Amino acid sequence: MNKYQALHSFWSGFNLKAYDETSVPDNTTLPYITYEVSGGNFNDTLFQTASLWYRSSSWTDIQAKEQRIAEYIGRGGRNIRYDGGMMWVRMGQPWMQRMSEPSDDTIRRIILNIIVEFID
Repeated sequence: MNKYQALHSFWSGFNLKAYDETSVPDNTTLPYITYEVSGGNFNDTLFQTASLWYRSSSWTDIQAKEQRIAEYIGRGGRNIRYDGGMMWVRMGQPWMQRMSEPSDDTIRRIILNIIVEFID
């Protein structure tokens, strides 16, 4: 598994469909996760985002998913292995931010900030 497949596997591990933010299929239904993809090498530190997307009149379910992801990453971060190396994923600051969707007031979005460090 290469580093991009490992990143996809990480974001797919939260019982939601996960998509590279540039490759969301037109027929996809909420909820899902989109994530930013950028590459790096040993000792590179990248600042990336992911977004949780839900349809609801409440923030309850999406906030619970955000908390689940935060708990999984933890205070010390999470190591993700791939062929030839490892990524250290940590929570960025601010960790999360709620966003509105002007075109549809039932769409709930939370942006997550992560730091990815390559420690091959």
